Amino acid sequence: MLDSNRTTKRIEILMLSAGLVLLVFVGQLINLQVFHYKFYKNRAQKQSLESVKQQIGRGTIYTADGREAAVSMKSYSITANPGRVRNKAAVADFLARATGGSRAEIYGKLRSGKDFVYLARKVDADRAGAVIEKNFAGIYPVLEEKRYYPLKETAGHITGFSGTDNIGLEGVEKAYEKYLRGKMGTVLVRRDAKGRKISLDSIAVKKAEAGADLYLTIDSNIQSYCAGELARTAEKYRAKAGMAIVMKPETGEILALANYPTYDPNEFSRYGNEALRNRIVTDMFEPGSTFKIFTMAAILKDRPGAYNEKVHCGDGKQYFFDRYVRDHEGHGWLTVPEVIKYSSNIGMVNLAMRVKPAKLYSEYACFGFGEKTGIDLPGEAQGILRTVDKWNNATLASIPYGQEVAVTGMQLARAYAALANGGYMVKPYIVDRIEKDGRTVYRHKAEKSGRVIDNGTREKLVKMLETVCEPDGTGKKAAITGYTVAGKTGTAQKHSQGGRGYAYNKYISTFIGFLPAEKPEVLAMYMLDEPDPIFQYGGDTAAPAFRNLSNMMISYLHILPDGGVSQAAVKSKDAPEETKQENVVLPDFQMKRYSEARRFFTEREIKHTRVGFGRTVISQWPEPGKTVGPNDRITVFLGDVTKTNETRIYVPDLRGCTLRKAIDILEVYGLKAKCSGSGVAISQAPKPGVAVKKGGVVVISFESKDKT
Repeated sequence: MLDSNRTTKRIEILMLSAGLVLLVFVGQLINLQVFHYKFYKNRAQKQSLESVKQQIGRGTIYTADGREAAVSMKSYSITANPGRVRNKAAVADFLARATGGSRAEIYGKLRSGKDFVYLARKVDADRAGAVIEKNFAGIYPVLEEKRYYPLKETAGHITGFSGTDNIGLEGVEKAYEKYLRGKMGTVLVRRDAKGRKISLDSIAVKKAEAGADLYLTIDSNIQSYCAGELARTAEKYRAKAGMAIVMKPETGEILALANYPTYDPNEFSRYGNEALRNRIVTDMFEPGSTFKIFTMAAILKDRPGAYNEKVHCGDGKQYFFDRYVRDHEGHGWLTVPEVIKYSSNIGMVNLAMRVKPAKLYSEYACFGFGEKTGIDLPGEAQGILRTVDKWNNATLASIPYGQEVAVTGMQLARAYAALANGGYMVKPYIVDRIEKDGRTVYRHKAEKSGRVIDNGTREKLVKMLETVCEPDGTGKKAAITGYTVAGKTGTAQKHSQGGRGYAYNKYISTFIGFLPAEKPEVLAMYMLDEPDPIFQYGGDTAAPAFRNLSNMMISYLHILPDGGVSQAAVKSKDAPEETKQENVVLPDFQMKRYSEARRFFTEREIKHTRVGFGRTVISQWPEPGKTVGPNDRITVFLGDVTKTNETRIYVPDLRGCTLRKAIDILEVYGLKAKCSGSGVAISQAPKPGVAVKKGGVVVISFESKDKT
């Protein structure tokens, strides 16, 4: 009986103990699940969830004609937690082969002992796919974006580039970073015990937003030609560097902007600072004779009657104060317009000495020298225009023809734009508008300041610039048949490296001008830095480049000569009404410049029609070798030729053509037609002048004209 009682008591104690233990467990469970639920839930999530920053859709940059200048592409960065990587040597071998990276560098990072390292940045999807497939423990491919620049070297200094973290570092990528980058987001990624991502949907903590799209004022076709002509000219004359710009003088809209040397923004890390620098806005130089027209503006404002005066320019050199001023030849007596036409330094100083220094300084300042233009590109320099209280006798004998003053290419272009547009200062710009989600969030408003020069004075100055391009002017090589060009040459010595005096045989050669002079549509400038001394003059180097570019723009932009008549209709007033012509054998103009063919036709008074856009004849009718008479009309079909000798074609203007004629023209270019309606062409897509590949389709709508 006693043993039975003891057993019962033990059972009761055990049951009570078990009950107490169970009660403790239940209490702890309630405590964890109810009172400390959030605490332990957050702790568990922190151990299995990782916060990852996310950026989607950096904005696209487009040219004015609709081409992509900067786009975002899918890429991966290969990251690692070195402590979780097994067999580091084998993993390093594989990753080096897969990503194209350095095996030694990758292996070193895997042995670093850090919790997180980047092994490769911005790897393309194909290369990253092999890494993802292996699924190494401790190796984490992270989806990112990589910037790609389809125009490559052609527009490197315009687009600039963004770095590995997708932050703009140069060009409009930097200037418009806040619009392009969008908003950074955050997602939580679940990982297993080995740190590998589990295939579950990511949890969005902060939603990412795509960036806005930029639309440039740059026309890709003009930009391509402008940059190509600059490179060809710089290489031909063995120049150290160069710059070029095309602007609409009425608004300040930049159509093209090029530097030499240039760089490919897709591989910007391969280039040094010399290539990356946007010289047009960052580099200052003495403008030389291109500055004379602004001294002349001050002279004519002060003494309007000076236009009809003559000035003695000596035999090529004249002593002013404590220094000689030289011309490239002796000019003797010149009229005031001839001082600009023949670019006489001596004549310029003699005229400027009659104007108070304060008035000279005021005129230069009015045209924007010594201040930034406000162009929407980073790194713009202010230029140098010392205040008049810091001038001395040497300044008075130097600044009238562009010494002791420093300008940027953009400043010089803006100042000439004021001469072209009626006397108004404009603010140059390169971004036309910004769009996001179908809405325009920014649009540039053309800015004009007050008039800096009256119309009467401006007309006299423009007439002077026109004489520069006459057959005996310094800019004769910029002249274009049938068009009146207004422009100015410049050949400025460069300062020595020590800053004292000028360097021997080192020059800045420039031509800047606009056309048609009566009502200018485009302004362009070419500048070469240190061309071969044999070809030092701007009239010999930069002026032909200006002419070639202008010929291209005349065709591409449909620019009519002064008076609005077609170029074919421009004839000498003194020419007889009828001229007897002889039959001629038609040469082969194919793959030659249109200007050469046009000269041939003009000299022989042969009628011709040009079709399409570009500066190269890619086909002709009749064929070469055919004999043509005075009543025959020749047709030349235009395009362009790239550096690799490939033909670049542009959609011809088919409006007004019959269906048969439109199809025939497209066949010459290797294009197909998709037609609707009948009669004559009234619209087409793509639009005239758009660059296309052979085999492309042009959609044309035809409509019958009403008969009366």
